[in-house]
Amino acid sequence: MLQRHHLFERGWISCCCVVLLCLPIVGCNRDSWLKYFGYDRASLLKTYTPRDDEALALHSVDLLFQDRYDEIENRLDASIRNSDTHEHLVEMSHLFPSKPISVKTVEARIIRSSDSRTTSITVEYEFARSWLLAQVVIRTKDGLKTITGFSVNPTAEPVEVMNEFTLDDKGFSQYAGLLLTLSVAALTLYAFVSCVRMKIGAKKWVWLLAILAGVCRITVNWTTGVWLFTPLALHIPPVTISCTAYGPWILQVFSPVGAIAFLRLRKGLASEAMPLTIVPQAGPANGSSAQD
Repeated sequence: MLQRHHLFERGWISCCCVVLLCLPIVGCNRDSWLKYFGYDRASLLKTYTPRDDEALALHSVDLLFQDRYDEIENRLDASIRNSDTHEHLVEMSHLFPSKPISVKTVEARIIRSSDSRTTSITVEYEFARSWLLAQVVIRTKDGLKTITGFSVNPTAEPVEVMNEFTLDDKGFSQYAGLLLTLSVAALTLYAFVSCVRMKIGAKKWVWLLAILAGVCRITVNWTTGVWLFTPLALHIPPVTISCTAYGPWILQVFSPVGAIAFLRLRKGLASEAMPLTIVPQAGPANGSSAQD
């Protein structure tokens, strides 16, 4: 009966862990996710987008749409300007079928160095039956801004649709990444709950911290399915799910070495913490000494 009780208890904890982990995954609506942290897409994007760089990117694409190529070339960095630049700009301008219905910034990335800042601004242009993504890379050095990258690419659907979290039309790499994420999270949560329930004295706090730590990072891009491995990494907790305003969902999984170590050693930890009970031996029966 006691064994059945333990099996039921373990099964109950495991089921609760899986349910708790699946609830946020099933409801991964980006707007709801961002609202939980007090943002919407526009307000989140504004927090990290340099206004001056965004204005320059929008102005540069407007010049391209107006066939004012010379003004764009004057802004280009010398490292990307050559004899074919004018021809490339003309080819990009022909990708615009008409005046766009809507224009919005969908991504901004910043790389800072000791003497400069490089900002990549991605703008989405919506037309009647198509979309264009224009990316402008701007370097700011000594107060001077130059364009070090300029590209325009057509897309079949808007960015927010391409990068939404959905289980439809995904490949093996995405499903494998999701399974790995849920498995590591379930293992960590199960080990954490088990440690909380155990009576192992002051060691419990050390083990709780160790269980939540993960090393060696695997990053999965949910949109593209690309995996990246980083051997030197440490993070608490060992699983994270994140996204930007319009960018792809990113799954990050760390090896749960602390949780694995605890589950392998918990029987020994429990026996060490168990108090010893000395049972006195029964004395000789009455009259036995007289017989001896």
